[in-house]
Amino acid sequence: MFGSKKQQIIRFEQNICHASVNDNSILFVRVGDVVTTKDAMFEVPFTHMAFVIKGGGDFRVYQSGTYPVFESKEEMKAWKNGVSVEIIYVPKETSVLIRWGTPDKVTYRDKISNKVIEVGARGQFGISITNANQFFRKVVGATKEFDLERFRDRFSAAVVNDFADVFLTVVAKEELTYDQFDANRKTIAVQVGKMLSEKFERDWGIGLVDFIIEKFNISAEDMEKIENVADEIQQRNKMKEYLAELERLDDKQWEREMYLKRLEQEDKAAYYEVLKVVGSKGGATAAGAFCPNCGHSYENGAAFCPGCGKKLAAATVTCPKCGKTYPGDTAFCSACGTKLN
Repeated sequence: MFGSKKQQIIRFEQNICHASVNDNSILFVRVGDVVTTKDAMFEVPFTHMAFVIKGGGDFRVYQSGTYPVFESKEEMKAWKNGVSVEIIYVPKETSVLIRWGTPDKVTYRDKISNKVIEVGARGQFGISITNANQFFRKVVGATKEFDLERFRDRFSAAVVNDFADVFLTVVAKEELTYDQFDANRKTIAVQVGKMLSEKFERDWGIGLVDFIIEKFNISAEDMEKIENVADEIQQRNKMKEYLAELERLDDKQWEREMYLKRLEQEDKAAYYEVLKVVGSKGGATAAGAFCPNCGHSYENGAAFCPGCGKKLAAATVTCPKCGKTYPGDTAFCSACGTKLN
């Protein structure tokens, strides 16, 4: 009809940042317009969904398709007064890759050594928009134009801020020690990513996709600190085994002597430590006993240790007939009556 106005259609291409519909690294674009015809329409491309705000009021979410601006007669009556329409387009699939790293290391207490060390980590993840309404409130808001680098910095910092607690929870659940972190990076990353994703879906409307831990960082000093303790623990465990075996051979003097000789050949440091413990408990051999200070053997009746010179306050004597051991001042063997002194 002559003089009739052409139907108004609001489209994605009118966005203020001139973004392409195929660029899904841009998480939102705005299109603002004033409606000039009562049969005005707006389009939502198949790659996006849209938040539509009419007259500055509440927004509604639309999926792909073409829709009338006015959905009721009441709304249509208002168009002559110049109704403003704002549409925020959000991609259904995103291609935003975010790299992350812990600026401050996580304080971790190793469960075996009980030593506190600091653990750093870095990696990357993608995102998906899982809750449109929450995403609009947390990310879009009144922001006119999406800034990818600013978003990356902000979101990465939020994720890293929660990483420490989640990481420690997963490590405790899996019962991992620090030297198992690298071998279990994938397992840790899957669980940490899942827990972080659940949190950020609630808080931001954004889920984390393909959460990856590329590397853990522990200082050489911290690793040495734990290894030293681990060595001490291993040595203590060996000592327990050695002493338990000596206890088992308590009444088998010859086998006991052979066991000690074999230990001396295989692990001399442990051998002397065992002798010290045996000496402190009054242990004895057929030849005599062991000094409780240095572990050196001494003959029955000796007053001073030939190894360190310490006075032997609890010298022992062994019955030459039956092999029983007694304090050094014992006169006769209670088992066979043999004179000892």
